[in-house]
Amino acid sequence: MKQEYVCGFLFNPERRSVVLIQKNRPEWQKGRLNGVGGHIDNDIEHTYPAVAMSREFEEETDVKIIPNDWFPLIELTDKRNWKVYFFTAFADKKQWNSIKQTTDEIIVKVRLDFLARSNTIYNLQWLIPLALDNDIPKPLILKEI
Repeated sequence: MKQEYVCGFLFNPERRSVVLIQKNRPEWQKGRLNGVGGHIDNDIEHTYPAVAMSREFEEETDVKIIPNDWFPLIELTDKRNWKVYFFTAFADKKQWNSIKQTTDEIIVKVRLDFLARSNTIYNLQWLIPLALDNDIPKPLILKEI
C-alpha cells in the first residue's frame, strides 16, 4: 500500500503571507520550513484527503479549517511508493490571528516577499506561487515513473 501524506498552505486574508512549519523530522527536512501536514491515517482520510488535511492543520496550529475549505493543488505520486496531496486554503482574520504552535515544531507566518530568502524545502519556492496562480487549472496530477 502506498504511504500517503497531506501538505497544506494557509494564506492570510490579503494573500501576502503563508503559514509554514519548521520541521524537526524527518531528518532531511530538519530545520527547514515546509507546509503543515502529515500522514493520512484511516479509510475515511484515504477516501477524502481533505479530512486528513483539516485534522493535521488543527493538530499543529489549533485552528480548524473545515475540509471543504481546503482546495486541491497537486497530487504527487512518487516511484518510491508514496503519494502527497497538496492543498491551499485562505484564512479569515480570526483564524489567522488564532494560529499557534501546538507541537515541538515551530509554526511560522512567512511573508511571501521573504519566501525566496527563507530556509524552505526546495519545492516550496514553486509550490506556493503556484497555489496563488489563478491562471493554472488545479488540481495538477504529477506522477514520477
